[in-house]
Amino acid sequence: MKKLFSLALVLAMAFAVFGGISTASASARTASWVVSITYQNVGSSATTVEVDFYEEGSTTPIMFEPLGTGNTLAAGAGASFFIGKVSGVSEGFRGNAVMKSQQPLVATVVQFSQDPGFKMRLLSNAFQSSDGSTQYLVSTTLLNKFSRTTVFSIQNTQATDVTATVKFYDADDNGKLASTIDHTVKANSSKYIEMDNTADTGLGAGVTVFNGSAIVTVPTGNAVVAAASELYTDRDVAANFEGLPVAGAANTMYLATALCQQFSLDTFYAVQNSSLTDATKITVTYKNLDGSTKATDGPYDIGPGQKKSINTCLPSSGTDMTGFSGAATITTDEASDIITVIGKAQCSVAPGTCASDKVDVFTAFLGESQGYSKIAMPFVRWGSDARFNDPGNTGGVQRAFIAIQNLESSDIKVDVKYYDKNGGLAATDVLDIAANSKGNTNASNAGALGFGSMNPGEFGYYTDGSFGGSVIAEANSANPTAKFIAVVRVQHPGAGEDYNAVLAP
Repeated sequence: MKKLFSLALVLAMAFAVFGGISTASASARTASWVVSITYQNVGSSATTVEVDFYEEGSTTPIMFEPLGTGNTLAAGAGASFFIGKVSGVSEGFRGNAVMKSQQPLVATVVQFSQDPGFKMRLLSNAFQSSDGSTQYLVSTTLLNKFSRTTVFSIQNTQATDVTATVKFYDADDNGKLASTIDHTVKANSSKYIEMDNTADTGLGAGVTVFNGSAIVTVPTGNAVVAAASELYTDRDVAANFEGLPVAGAANTMYLATALCQQFSLDTFYAVQNSSLTDATKITVTYKNLDGSTKATDGPYDIGPGQKKSINTCLPSSGTDMTGFSGAATITTDEASDIITVIGKAQCSVAPGTCASDKVDVFTAFLGESQGYSKIAMPFVRWGSDARFNDPGNTGGVQRAFIAIQNLESSDIKVDVKYYDKNGGLAATDVLDIAANSKGNTNASNAGALGFGSMNPGEFGYYTDGSFGGSVIAEANSANPTAKFIAVVRVQHPGAGEDYNAVLAP
């Protein structure tokens, strides 16, 4: 029996860009995008891999074997492919995909533009089949707000059509229900919701600015997933993030990275009340790397379905957060109240504090309700100084920085294992992480550079021009049941994006 892993490809993919575009886009919202998928076999034996692509609104799959017919992916190994090279996927395609294998896979969608000078590589994770839910939460949705507009996709994980009800809540109007609209999502297919398309949102032509959240609901017995892109309308900057099922909401949410004017970055959190009927109160606790408390923020009231925006640099306690790097935990005042959180990192807001190599860093990652003793990160790279800082590098050579948050009330050890594209172990970095805080690792510090046929001084880049590197983090034998989460920041000069580590079964 093949296990299914669902991938929501979250933006229009105009493959005409492979032919080349002569001028750069002035806006991420109007840019043309292409996608590659990086995936890793986290099972115990080799597996074949199949992918079915579904164009938006179509129930007919476009079948693809990325490894070639009959070829297998070794245990621990990773691979990637460009959708633009898939036979049957035409220019202008937008939709979704389903990956099939005999072994568990993890996958990261890498979305990029070939417009000249565009540096961003947008990252989001695949969903496992068990992630499908009758209700999905998109914690932040914007229309011409903060110079950004959101596009999100709803993927039907079932073999029958379903009616998806989308409710939009206005954060600038005390969480008021602004619109309710129904959309038919075809079997195995997807529906894209463009916040600047009134036919998608039902907000009305008079609504030109919106700051809020969305909840997608389907009838009992059905299941969907959702993922989003947040796109600047005046710059070539954007970020991707996954929606969360209602089962992923909780009274406590953990965020593996919290920054204030550190690495020239600040973090912000969009906290959504998952209840459609009851208000809640939230409090944010910030932890230093040694496990001590840096500050508390709140409590704040959040109405039903509403979101609250949190700035790490401006806690209500008045604590000076300058130079802070740690982790955050957000809790509700009642155990029965549940929330979801989207975290973002971007260039420091303080005047003159933004370094030139961080000016377009804009990331998105998920707050998580629980941790695991084994997690996987399928897309990890480390370019050498010479190639990483090359003026002509527009995102092709990257560096991955990993933040791992300890969810235990005591210190733990975590074994961070770096693997090459064939599943070979390049290095293990053993982290000591304080209670409720975070530890940091990267391929350079771990000693994983230049392994096997990799380029000297690099990880995931090979002498034959190929790519592939991944990480599995496991609880050390000293604490085999310890639970933790991780966020991977993939950075290139002037830009960067985040994705969450995922459970490695």
